[in-house]
Amino acid sequence: MDFNQWVFIERFINTALPVILVSGLIVFTIGALLLGPRYKERRRWGIGMMVISAVGLAAAASFMFTPSTRHYMKEFSYVTPRVRVERPSFFGYTPESERIVGAYSVVQNDQDMKQLTMYSRQPVRETVRLVGYADGSYYFYVGQNVTPVNYSGPVTKKQVTAPYLTGYRYTLNDRRYRQIGFITPDRYSTLALVVPTNWKAKTPSNDVLENAKRLVRLGTKWTTEETTN
Repeated sequence: MDFNQWVFIERFINTALPVILVSGLIVFTIGALLLGPRYKERRRWGIGMMVISAVGLAAAASFMFTPSTRHYMKEFSYVTPRVRVERPSFFGYTPESERIVGAYSVVQNDQDMKQLTMYSRQPVRETVRLVGYADGSYYFYVGQNVTPVNYSGPVTKKQVTAPYLTGYRYTLNDRRYRQIGFITPDRYSTLALVVPTNWKAKTPSNDVLENAKRLVRLGTKWTTEETTN
């Protein structure tokens, strides 16, 4: 589905469809009233209005079952405030609250993100410095941060020379989507910590244990390691 199809279907569902439904019901009701005994001379008008409204309502309803609309509805179900800071409404688009956008910006929702065809997906990795393992968590330093990370997410062991975080960067492949509130997420989706198979686990120092923070609390470019599914 391209940008123009997305916008057309979205505006139809949020603006045109409510207008058609309300107008159709009003016209149908008026037509039904004209069939009463007090309006014998206007029964043709009543029948005509009922037929026209019924056809219009049926056409609007049938549009909701077309392949394009069903595809839009399916893809729309994967959209979150992490990638869209404005939501569709009757009069256009309404901004999401900064609090909601901020909360979703750190969420690892890769299972949803990869369903959105307006985004391209590129693998990324960043080397970390492991300093220990304790109580189900790995401890390491990432980037230029002097505060250690307490990581309890997915871990993969491989024949690698150095440990690293792995994930995906998502980028809008059609900038026109920015017009309707979509953005390129600032953070990478964190999928796993890759640890060398020959790494010998050791207990971190007390200084590390006492000062370690979760990945997203350090202002890194990675999301939380916790999944939404």
